[in-house]
Amino acid sequence: MSGSSVRSDALPDTVPHDAPPGLVVHKFGGTSLENAERIKNVSGLIALGSGHPVVVVSAMAGVTAQLAGLARNDPGEEEVEEALSEIGERHLTAAPLDAVDGASLATRVDEILAGVRVSLARTDFENPMAREDAIIAAGEDLSAELVTRALLADGVDATPLDARRLIRTDERFGSAVPDLEETDRLVRAEALPMIVEGRVPVIQGFIGSTTDERTTTLGRGGSDFTATLVAAPLSADEVVIWTDVSGIHTADPREVEGARAIREMGFEEAVELAYFGAGVVHVSAAKHAVSTNLPLRIRNSGAQEEVGTLVNPNQRGGAEFAAVAFKPAVVLVRVRAFPSAMAHGFLARVFAVLGAHQVPVDLVATSHSSTAFTIDREEDLTAVRDELSRFSEVEIIPDLATITVVGHGLLNEPGMEALAFWAVGKTPVHLISQASDVSLSFVVSEEDAPETVRRLHFSLIELRSDT
Repeated sequence: MSGSSVRSDALPDTVPHDAPPGLVVHKFGGTSLENAERIKNVSGLIALGSGHPVVVVSAMAGVTAQLAGLARNDPGEEEVEEALSEIGERHLTAAPLDAVDGASLATRVDEILAGVRVSLARTDFENPMAREDAIIAAGEDLSAELVTRALLADGVDATPLDARRLIRTDERFGSAVPDLEETDRLVRAEALPMIVEGRVPVIQGFIGSTTDERTTTLGRGGSDFTATLVAAPLSADEVVIWTDVSGIHTADPREVEGARAIREMGFEEAVELAYFGAGVVHVSAAKHAVSTNLPLRIRNSGAQEEVGTLVNPNQRGGAEFAAVAFKPAVVLVRVRAFPSAMAHGFLARVFAVLGAHQVPVDLVATSHSSTAFTIDREEDLTAVRDELSRFSEVEIIPDLATITVVGHGLLNEPGMEALAFWAVGKTPVHLISQASDVSLSFVVSEEDAPETVRRLHFSLIELRSDT
């Protein structure tokens, strides 16, 4: 899987096959592939299932970070060899060598790691992120080889299908944006004939390639996105995101004792939860599922008896609160126009600066001559602050968190917001934002956030579910 061997312009525009019924795309995250026992569990899950499965895999837990460390830290040859030897041994140990040709797998692992050595030694990459993408993609390459062999050992006719042949992207290395039309065509041309023949494609998540076959990655959590990118053109019945939790919860169960799994929810709520910190499904995957009317199900690979959460495009119902999400490490930026400045062009000027510096903004509140917005803590604001300060007063408040109450009908049912405000109580709030009837957000200090989440959850969800 070192790169695409078939150019996209060599493939037909149409494929003389329709997707068979019962097609489900299964995505397995790194914790589901952490060791031999879990890989065997994944293989058994697919082998005992019905219909026509397609498998998308992440790298083993921790491998992407290990490879990224090699890409960023310029280690010596001895350190590189030690790290690659450890990665190779971990994958060989996790493989079902008793049932599959171990020599063939060892050769393939060596080939993939040799590609990492080559990328580490190259000096002709256009930028550091292009180099990093070429290196960290090896984690998914290795996982696909292991899962394929585990499936073969369980009697499943599985075949690796390189994601670089399917997911066509732009050149924004590290957070590449897929060309949806070309990706749809490639998925149908490459994957559909295999599925019709009864084979199970095993596809790396997270990675793609440019038109000239340079490896790209889709950003953190990109394997979920890959699963939806593959599922949509195949008209899949469902995408199942297999993880280590039993669905989307009403709050983070590690922080809120009364949190429970949600059996079914709508797409809009799922997108809001993904964006504002729920972390179970990637926001790009949720948005793509919305746009393609694709059902998503979140399940626990370690608790297969549990049905998880179905994210349903047709979910409807009366007004209710569904969940409370918590996103830490937030910075609030307040911008006030100088008294002498003209107010009518102020907001346009502020957001032109943010756009020019490609600063992603989460929440926004505005008035006649001021605005406030939140961004993630890791964003470098030096240049933005300098430019905004030419025409406004700028205040930056760190160490904050966003708490988002998600549900539906929040604008249609009188008193819903009042219940949320009552639950927040006397907690100091820096910003309030509500742009739709599915979410209401509060920005508070990180210190106050955990207790505020618990109070909101108890008042809006636990108490109301008992009535």
